[in-house]
Amino acid sequence: MAMDAKKRWVLFSGLTSFFLSIAMLYQMSPFFQMYAEKTAGASAGTVGLIFAVLPTASFIFAVPASKFIARAGHRIALASGLLLLAISSLLFGLSDSVTGWVVWRFFQGAASAPIYSAVACMFANTFTGPGEFAWVNSMQEAMANIGFAVGPMLGGFLFQWGGFFAPFAVSGFGHLLFVGLSLCTPGKKGSADGKDEPLVEQEEVTHLGVRDVMYGEILMVVPAGIIIPGIFGALDPVLASHLVACLGEVDPSTIGTLIAIPSVPSTLLALVVPKLMERYTADRVMTVGVILLAVCSALMGLSDPDSRQSLGWSLPLPPGSSAQWIFQVLLFACLGISSALGWTPVLPDMMEKAVARVTQHRNVSREVATQMVSPAVSALFNGGAAIGEAAGPIFGGMLLSRLGFGLTYVVLGSIFAVYAIALVCVPMPHQMEDVSPSKLSIATKLRAAVSFGPDVGSPSSNRGRVMSL
Repeated sequence: MAMDAKKRWVLFSGLTSFFLSIAMLYQMSPFFQMYAEKTAGASAGTVGLIFAVLPTASFIFAVPASKFIARAGHRIALASGLLLLAISSLLFGLSDSVTGWVVWRFFQGAASAPIYSAVACMFANTFTGPGEFAWVNSMQEAMANIGFAVGPMLGGFLFQWGGFFAPFAVSGFGHLLFVGLSLCTPGKKGSADGKDEPLVEQEEVTHLGVRDVMYGEILMVVPAGIIIPGIFGALDPVLASHLVACLGEVDPSTIGTLIAIPSVPSTLLALVVPKLMERYTADRVMTVGVILLAVCSALMGLSDPDSRQSLGWSLPLPPGSSAQWIFQVLLFACLGISSALGWTPVLPDMMEKAVARVTQHRNVSREVATQMVSPAVSALFNGGAAIGEAAGPIFGGMLLSRLGFGLTYVVLGSIFAVYAIALVCVPMPHQMEDVSPSKLSIATKLRAAVSFGPDVGSPSSNRGRVMSL
């Protein structure tokens, strides 16, 4: 794909911002559980709630962030989010109480909402050619995986070297340096204020609200964007104790290295996913990823020695043995593969379906349709991911204390399997366009009626005004 200087700058700025935020948010996974327990007497459930505060705040501010982007432009929104994330992370590192961690974790979540939505809008509005956004999104997911890998590894190393504040100081000052760079990102047509000007001047751009893009075929995809970050969020507060139970005493830097394993296959495979989407469709690629995630979740639960008590059986892998080490490494690699297949297609698929609806019912160009839907679709996608990230630590913390690690992850795997079955059995609207109504069963007709939802161009869709949740 040929790129001019402006597209290259947008790509660099967006990917770097995304990498810095991901690395900062996940750098404390290797050490925070043990540090919080030792310093403030925090239980596993309390640590899980601290982790859950960030995505909860991100969900709360997802829709306001989309409105902020529509009014101020992605450049100002991105810089504001980076600045707030840097300050709140520095203050998080200076805290030594559960209350302080909860407060500043909430501000981290509020900061992440405009960052993620602004990057998605910036890419969607700039890369509008056939397959361009899917390719750029795969680059973004690859960069996120690098952040997932570098963040815990660097965080564990800095924690051992300089204590609790060191990881947050390094990443916080890195964010502050990049804020100025993000302000240099040009808006559409080089606007001085960073706002997004219409791509086609003769056409008036009206930004749609979240409800305007909540079609059935899009809502059917949203759960994939919830459960995949949910499983990794569930691991955040409990992964250290799981690895100690399976592998014996391991230091934070080793835990950080193990956490980074899924990022390797996920990064490599994310770059291939756009080609797979072209050949097999995004829905099929997502389904394979969710099925693999269900299997990996169940196997992770069965590999933990705790499953002997909660389930009465576990895999024959002695703790600390070479077989257990090999199994955990392979399991984490499979988690990375499932993440790439199940997660990477979600946002491009949602964006493509929303753009197709708008171009069909409003008779506008693809470029203008993209500008109309990108803030709302980004908010819906990021809000769903935030729900998963918030629910995950709660499962990993509170439910773990009641069900045990083994049963918790077998249950999660079963939930994912049910959703995979739904993806296979419930037809999408585009799968039924060429099917005669007489050949459809009553159940299929009912599912189709629910799935289609209101048309964008209909009076019931409140055309011409922005709606909010």
